[in-house]
Amino acid sequence: MSGTEIFITLWPLIATLGLMALGLTTGTIIARREERDLDRREAGLGDFRLGTVPQAHGSRVQLVTGSTVVGFDYFRRIALFFRKLVGGHFRMHENMMMRARREAVLRMAETARADGAAGVCNIRLVSSNLASSDSAMGGCEVMAYGTAVWD
Repeated sequence: MSGTEIFITLWPLIATLGLMALGLTTGTIIARREERDLDRREAGLGDFRLGTVPQAHGSRVQLVTGSTVVGFDYFRRIALFFRKLVGGHFRMHENMMMRARREAVLRMAETARADGAAGVCNIRLVSSNLASSDSAMGGCEVMAYGTAVWD
């Protein structure tokens, strides 16, 4: 076989691996940008109080919510498939879920702050799958809810 024939034979594999690398790199860059945005927004909350104490004492209390939907991209799903074969922690999935939880709590806190609340107590998180692991589309919704309190 000549070099050209080998290249033509291997081209689909090379293209697939290249696109997977491009997808993973792009996803990582976007994830890091989202992390910086979350850090900035969390710092912007300043002295806004968030907690899990069950009692709410204040002049006014109200339920507040924040939610986000996270989709699992194909490139990470392929990487997770191979990780399932050998076992271990799904770090990419764990990081994505941590960002989703942070985003949901931030949206809840920003909603309460925009309404003039001094803080949020009794915070809870709920998540749900949007599709089965066998489907082409995968993802989950994370919802944060709590009691907004006014002084």
